[in-house]
Amino acid sequence: MAVPKLKTLERDPVIEKLENGEYERQLDLFQDVIDEATAVLRRAYDAMKAENTLRS
Repeated sequence: MAVPKLKTLERDPVIEKLENGEYERQLDLFQDVIDEATAVLRRAYDAMKAENTLRS
């Protein structure tokens, strides 16, 4: 009777990225982009609000 060969288990790339923190780093970078965009939008909003203020 022939014995079946055992396949070498390949590592799932998603599991590897979870374990080495790749997704956490990407999330941190994305959060930085969101924070920068928020700051730009707040400045633009404040500038528009100041421009629309009635002055006598």
